[in-house]
Amino acid sequence: MKEKTAKDNAGVITARKRTGVVGILILAAAFVITVVLAAVMIINQNNRMSRDNINTMNSQLTRSVQNRLKKLEDITTRVFQMRDYVKYNAADESRTNEYEALKKEKEISEFLVYMSTADNYNDFCFLYSNNHVVGRISKTTNEMLGSSAYNSADTYLKGRNSLWLTGVNNDFSRLYYLHRVSDSAVFIGSMFTESIRDVFPEAPAKHLSFVLTDDNGNVIFSVNNTDTAQEALKTLKSEWSDSEPVTVDCLRYAASSSKCAENWHVITVSDFSDRNTRYLRILVYCSVILVAALAAVLFTSVVYASSKMPDNIIYREQYNAKSVDRLTGLMMNEALENAIVDRIDRCINGTTMVLLLVKIKNYELINENYGEKAVEEALVKVADALKEHYAEKNTVGRTGENEFAVLADFTDFNLFKAYEKIRDNAKQLEAALDKLELDNERGMITCAVGASVYPDDNDDYDVLCENARAALEESAKARICKCVFYKDMKDKEAEKK
Repeated sequence: MKEKTAKDNAGVITARKRTGVVGILILAAAFVITVVLAAVMIINQNNRMSRDNINTMNSQLTRSVQNRLKKLEDITTRVFQMRDYVKYNAADESRTNEYEALKKEKEISEFLVYMSTADNYNDFCFLYSNNHVVGRISKTTNEMLGSSAYNSADTYLKGRNSLWLTGVNNDFSRLYYLHRVSDSAVFIGSMFTESIRDVFPEAPAKHLSFVLTDDNGNVIFSVNNTDTAQEALKTLKSEWSDSEPVTVDCLRYAASSSKCAENWHVITVSDFSDRNTRYLRILVYCSVILVAALAAVLFTSVVYASSKMPDNIIYREQYNAKSVDRLTGLMMNEALENAIVDRIDRCINGTTMVLLLVKIKNYELINENYGEKAVEEALVKVADALKEHYAEKNTVGRTGENEFAVLADFTDFNLFKAYEKIRDNAKQLEAALDKLELDNERGMITCAVGASVYPDDNDDYDVLCENARAALEESAKARICKCVFYKDMKDKEAEKK
């Protein structure tokens, strides 16, 4: 018989070991699959969000750049409204009155200089086919256009009515606006590239880059122009032949570009490399935690599988099921009563304790209005408040459907100080319980509290409990949470008599 029992126990142990190993493998596989799927979902979601954010950000920046360029174009329109200035042709060799011509050119120049100083434009002039200039033109522009300035400007326009231009002789420090006035005249306006700095964010996040570029990919202006931004620029450049705006992304970055002029593009880039590094770090941390968890599970399974009394675990679970409330985690029934009685029996002379009964007054109303889930929520919130208020050295439990009990020790070996502590603590408990409410603004959780003091009211548990319950019934009559002490209640009854 003993051999059969030993054999059976060995079989149980072996089976449990196998079950533990299989369980560990399943746990590991489930964890890996979960982590991978979560990583893929997070990356996809972040990529979509980044694409949308970058696209929106770049659209706003493009409009800002366009508005800045349009400001010069609008001023040019005002110049062209001066019809007699536009009609004047300094290249007309048939004119006979040089004095009137000089007078007219002086008048035009003064007006153009006045218009250019309004926003500190570097060039603001009419350039005629005989290379004569009326207005203000800088030395740099003269050197850029060369001896045949008009032909150079006419070549850049290539039959177009207007054009934004930069990068002449690899000089990107100036932006030029060319507008055809007539067959023999071109208007030239220019500004420093730095003057558009205020359009771009001054201190963007480290992962953001902003670039203004031409069709050839030459950088006109940039903020935080990184290697990642240059790589994104190459990718976007290959898409420009189709249409704009264009948005691209990969595991390292998301980028968007939009046209702000005929041959200029605004580009915004968000670098993901740091974010991916964080994901990798998190994955490593999770792997370390997995290894630790598997080791703990393996150790526990081996210990349990090697036990000669496997039924002990089942017995403990059955015992806990009867003595511990699974909803609140508090002691209940016989276990709670035994714990309280044991503390009373073991206390020494001079001990001062208080037995509190706490009841949810609107328990039935919560159940009728919101159902069982709301009732459970109310019970958990009251239980948590009591556990938090009375720490570990005191006994907290559940005595009924909507009732809790607390045995709290306030021993001070000075009766007056002990009573003062009990009263102060009761006020704090009233305030804590009076704040409890259901989630989603479904209403308050109203409570009543009855108290009986050991040994002043009595030194027997049953009598203390009866006294606390009488005080609880009196407390239930109050509108707010009010802790009623049995002694106070009795004193008031005596005064009435």
